Amino acid sequence: MSWIVGLLHNLAFISAVIGFLSAQVIKVIIYKDLRVFGRYGGMPSAHVATTSALAWSIGYVSGFESPMTALAAILLAITTSDAVGLRRNIDPNKGHTLMEVIYGFLLGWLVAFLVVKFVG
Repeated sequence: MSWIVGLLHNLAFISAVIGFLSAQVIKVIIYKDLRVFGRYGGMPSAHVATTSALAWSIGYVSGFESPMTALAAILLAITTSDAVGLRRNIDPNKGHTLMEVIYGFLLGWLVAFLVVKFVG
C-alpha cells in the first residue's frame, strides 16, 4: 500500500491525472453532455493533455536534461502523433483535429505548471 501513498505524492502522477480529468470536464462543458466524459475524440485531447502534463511536470521536477524528461517527451510525441494522425486515419470520429491536440498540449502544460508551483 505504500506505493499508493508514493503515487499520491508524485507531482508527475498528480499532474497527469489532473490533466486527464480537466480535459474530460472541459469536454462536458463544451459539449453540454455528460456522456462525452471518457469518450475518445473531442476538444481538448485528453490523451495529449495527460501526457503533456506528465512530460512538463517531470521536466520541471527532474530537469529538462534528465533521461526521464526525454522519455516522457517521446511518449508525448508518440501520443500526439497517434491522436492527430493514426487514429484519425483509422476512424475519423475517434481522432483529433490539430487544434484539439494543441489545446490538449497547452492544457497539460498549464496543469503541470500549476501543480508544480502550488502542490510541490
